[in-house]
Amino acid sequence: MPTFVLVHGAWQSTGTWDRLVPLLEEQGHRAVTPVLSGLGTDQARLSTETTLHQHIEDVSNVLSGLEEVTLVGHSYAGMIVSGVVEAQPTKVQRLVFMDAFIPENGQCVLDLLPSEIGAHFRQVAQSRGNGWRLPGGEDQLDLWGLGPGEARDFVRARLCDFSLRCFEERILLPANRKASVSATYIACVAENYPARPFFKIFADRARACGWDIAELNTGHDCHVERPHEVANILLAAPQRGTASSR
Repeated sequence: MPTFVLVHGAWQSTGTWDRLVPLLEEQGHRAVTPVLSGLGTDQARLSTETTLHQHIEDVSNVLSGLEEVTLVGHSYAGMIVSGVVEAQPTKVQRLVFMDAFIPENGQCVLDLLPSEIGAHFRQVAQSRGNGWRLPGGEDQLDLWGLGPGEARDFVRARLCDFSLRCFEERILLPANRKASVSATYIACVAENYPARPFFKIFADRARACGWDIAELNTGHDCHVERPHEVANILLAAPQRGTASSR
């Protein structure tokens, strides 16, 4: 029975999985939510020294004692899980990219975003974060398509600051080992979701690679808005093609 390792994205914390974890555990699975250095419960240590490589190591260390791992990365964590499987390909049975970046060798997050979004992040870091800190707040909630209500309040309560340095760091994937692992892409496709065009590129890339594709009619935080549907996707045996929940 697989163990689910759930890796959260930028500005978020392990608490982002609080609605999903019980649904997986009810089915007898173990769900592990690694703490990323400088984020969430470790946010007091966020600094210019916090890096993508450090986050890859955080998750790799968690995997060392696990077997039959399904590794799930949300958003920025697509970078992390790509790095983890590059380092430990035999540990991961299945990859799930949840509305996430899919990097190639030598790319950074800022390469994968529209240039105007990268410029905005740099401006925010310069004006509000000493050149590197990206404060978490209402701007992120808007970008992720969270309207007023319970889901937005849930995510807001679990926000933390982030570092531009993690978006600037290039990832090394010389063997592209993620391509040899069974993979699923969960695409968030709500019409009123502002960041949808950013991630549609990666859903299209996953489809072209023959990955399993699931579409959910939510904003970016599908595991908060529709945790039962996400649990069903994670628990289902991978099947080639496209599934949708509208």
